[in-house]
Amino acid sequence: MVKDPLIRDLVAILMPLPGKLAVFADATYFEEHQNTLDATYDAREELARQMEEALEASGTDPLLEAIAEASHIINAQEEQRQLLFAYAREHVRGRPYSFDVLGRAAGKPASTVRSSIKQADIDAVAELIGPAPREKTQESPEEAAMANLRSLLDGVDLETRKNLLANDGAHLRPLLAGLHEEAVERVIAQLRQGYTEMRPRLGSALARKLEAKEQA
Repeated sequence: MVKDPLIRDLVAILMPLPGKLAVFADATYFEEHQNTLDATYDAREELARQMEEALEASGTDPLLEAIAEASHIINAQEEQRQLLFAYAREHVRGRPYSFDVLGRAAGKPASTVRSSIKQADIDAVAELIGPAPREKTQESPEEAAMANLRSLLDGVDLETRKNLLANDGAHLRPLLAGLHEEAVERVIAQLRQGYTEMRPRLGSALARKLEAKEQA
């Protein structure tokens, strides 16, 4: 018998009893329901005993302890979800899952999923699933985006390229909507660094045009 009313209430919240038995339940279902009910009562008694012992030993508030434990579980599950997001975008075989699809599965806006993925999560997944988890049959989304933007920048004149890279690449960012935010920042930083002198890449179409003009 639990004497402390706080502990009694906490146990009832943390370990609710199974639902009411259906009126027309058969014998097998009745037996299973009774077994579940007995097991829940036993688990409640054990949890109450542990709470009472902890209270006597350290004077710890059982309600605050229960909240802390629930928060720990939530945080651990959130960390696991972040790893699953990273896997779905960067490591899954075949085409990466879209932010919209992942958002619907998580009950979150696609923008929240996109901003939540960190390089640390991507690296952690790579370590968990082992090296070379899949054969790279195509460029990663980040590599493909970088190549596409380089091709775009090489195909315009110097003034246009300067405008596209101005304001921290604000005009280019909409073209990177398929990448998570850290990848976007890496691509923009590399492009701005690579085109600091506003010269086209060696061997590009624009480089050949300029070279022809200089030789003319």
